[in-house]
Amino acid sequence: MEYPIFDIPYKEAYTTSIEFNTQINEKMKGHEQRYPVWTYPKRTFKLKFDKNFKQRQQLEDFFISVMGQSGKFEFLWNKNKGGNGKTYLCTFNADSFKQNIKDFGFSDSELELVCIDDSPVEQVASLDFYHNVECDSSINFYTIVDKVFTSRNERKSYWDLPKKSWKLKFEKNAKTRQQLENFFIAKRGRFRSFEWEWKKELGGDGKTYNVRFDSDILDVNVDSYGFGAMEIELKEVFPTVSPFNELEKDEIIPRKLLKIELSGGSIYVLDNETLDSLQYNGENYIGAPLTFDEIKKDDNSSVSKLNINLSNVGLAISGIIGQRGDVITNAPAVLTLVFLDLNTNELIPDYKKILYAGRCNNLKLDYENASMDIETSLGGYEVQAPVMKYRTTCQVRRFKDCRCGYTGEETECDRTFDRCKELGNEQNFRGFPQMYNELVIKV
Repeated sequence: MEYPIFDIPYKEAYTTSIEFNTQINEKMKGHEQRYPVWTYPKRTFKLKFDKNFKQRQQLEDFFISVMGQSGKFEFLWNKNKGGNGKTYLCTFNADSFKQNIKDFGFSDSELELVCIDDSPVEQVASLDFYHNVECDSSINFYTIVDKVFTSRNERKSYWDLPKKSWKLKFEKNAKTRQQLENFFIAKRGRFRSFEWEWKKELGGDGKTYNVRFDSDILDVNVDSYGFGAMEIELKEVFPTVSPFNELEKDEIIPRKLLKIELSGGSIYVLDNETLDSLQYNGENYIGAPLTFDEIKKDDNSSVSKLNINLSNVGLAISGIIGQRGDVITNAPAVLTLVFLDLNTNELIPDYKKILYAGRCNNLKLDYENASMDIETSLGGYEVQAPVMKYRTTCQVRRFKDCRCGYTGEETECDRTFDRCKELGNEQNFRGFPQMYNELVIKV
């Protein structure tokens, strides 16, 4: 598919940013469990324009032609503007294009472009770039305090040792600035930790610390000739006792896949990913918004359900209903947990788990979302796990089910051992015929 090209000149001074999405779970004594929600980062360009009437009209026409933020276009981040020479598939980040009109029809304006940067990761050995000597440093503890102030005023330190943090400022040319960006991307924002030396000649103590970035967003102010100013914050982290386990934890991450099996073309969703697609069992799962609630049971516990929400912004679900009717209701659905190698973006073989399976019901559609329940019948049992009782009759609650095992033509059973023998099914009898029918204990 061919996309329009955004090649309208912009000012030499502009802003660009890289954003990751990392979930951090606090563990005991200051250790962390970090989880990358996105595989690729989101890149933003905030471009500034100073145009006369004719050039201003050119900007307006392009914005209208792609219908605001709904259309996609290509943008070359030119090297003579401090870029890396790569072409990105972008969208505008707003539906409004505001301008400040001045004398003779000149205008000041700003447009924000967003895209997914799926470029190959360029490894950078270490964070040893020169930064300003002046920086902010702090020493931190984490103390748990009673929420209500009383005479006891209980307090407990959650960490055994303090953690340090540093806020460093950089002023770099285009080449070194891009190295800093590449280092940030290689560490995936806050996700990966690394070693950093606080050099004495830069006001430090000469010690090497295990740190990570304290933000998933790296903002860069680019000026003439590609020079750029940026500020980063580093936070000390406690390494795990086993470095191998720490590496394994950081490189293998879980992902959820949803399959709704339909005749004439099924639905395959990779949850909330910037990764375009993922192959699993020969099927192509597409990165798209997917949310789900906790598993719930109805009043008599005969059915459990899992509510899920899919994006309907592109009218994909509505299109299926419009063309084929409601083929989603009662369609089989499976939610699977798989594990992804973060370095290769490939699945780890033989590692998977079915989180939930059932059939779709209660479909609700609007212009933004498609909501449905995945329901699983519990086989007629009142609870998921059998309630075993020691008695003479059979424990199987439903005649001819998988536990009963009888496949003949008879339609009734009184759950006694004699009836089971009549049916030739005594090997599957689930009771205790030797027990007393009634036992009275007198005290």
